[in-house]
Amino acid sequence: MLRHALPFVLSWGLALPLIAVDPPSAEAQRRQRRAAEDAPSGPRVTLADMDEILPRLQSANPDEVREAIDLLVIVDRPQVVPPLAELLRSGQPDRITDRALEALRGLAHPNAIEVLTEFTNHRRVGARRRAYQALAAIDDERVRPLLERGLRDSDRTVRGAAALALGEIGAKPSLDLLFHAFERGVVEAAIAIGKLGDEGSVERYSEFLGREPLGVMLSGYEEYLGRSDIDLETKAAIVDRLGEVAGVMVRRFLQSYLNQFPSRIRDQEVRELFERVEETIARIPEEAAGETIGGGQ
Repeated sequence: MLRHALPFVLSWGLALPLIAVDPPSAEAQRRQRRAAEDAPSGPRVTLADMDEILPRLQSANPDEVREAIDLLVIVDRPQVVPPLAELLRSGQPDRITDRALEALRGLAHPNAIEVLTEFTNHRRVGARRRAYQALAAIDDERVRPLLERGLRDSDRTVRGAAALALGEIGAKPSLDLLFHAFERGVVEAAIAIGKLGDEGSVERYSEFLGREPLGVMLSGYEEYLGRSDIDLETKAAIVDRLGEVAGVMVRRFLQSYLNQFPSRIRDQEVRELFERVEETIARIPEEAAGETIGGGQ
């Protein structure tokens, strides 16, 4: 039996259907807040400034409201969540609503779960998607079932965001639901499946070859191949299966994977996988008339 290997992070770029541009991740927002707090110029904002900040949330000037939201994010304490929740529930213009939801995503406090759950039912797609993304940033056992519900949303971008979020939080109990979502056309579920599935799930995933666009399938295979907890035998089987598909897209994908191996390979079984990838690439012509499986290039 081939053993586990260190992960190989691929640089392969795959074209999935476009969804709306999302705000920075929770970690990115936290870095921004730390940078603001550490900056030598400007006052430091703390919990003691709440009495001055909160009245600005009631301002008729949208710029003042947005500034107040940003200041509450810098404060970054559970006490800032209730006023943001009250602001959201008061019925605000879309830009203010989105700014407050993004703030809750950056704060990632469990006491925001209630209001975020309410906004997963919002009439507007962008608000629902942001609510699910904010929930995904919170480390709480209540989050996973809520994200699973997002897989049934009426909008495809919301379903896709929920699928990606389940993969990001490591929701392995959601794997079956992600497969069902994939069957119903949630293409982003391919990435989550590749992040969460064990060796036994690869065969189930491969049944979609020829039914789903090849680029989508490769996005899931990329995740499988990049994981250290997937054994080399399973990775070799993925390479063999892709060799059967062949085509320019597969050749480029495997070449990108090959480039991630270290220049000097001391482990014999890793070397065997490397050579297997090389041999598979060599069998695929550099140019082809076009892809024939699952939607072409």
